[in-house]
Amino acid sequence: MTVLFDEASAPVGDPPDLSPEAIAIHTSGTYTAYSEDLDFMWRWRIYRDNKMVQEGCSLTLDASRRAVRHVLSFFNVSQLHA
Repeated sequence: MTVLFDEASAPVGDPPDLSPEAIAIHTSGTYTAYSEDLDFMWRWRIYRDNKMVQEGCSLTLDASRRAVRHVLSFFNVSQLHA
């Protein structure tokens, strides 16, 4: 399993609407992503510079990680062609 979170590169401060139960599942220079267990699903949110840009839900934490990777790969391709 690939670990996507690197505490050394975490942005300063958390997004303002972040739940205390949220788990960091990705961080990079610009983007951070968190997932939260709601018992019946995992809600994930992607932030760019601490502002939410995308959210979704998955059935498992691992599925949340895959969904976040998929969305971020789309964002990266979109930025290359902008």
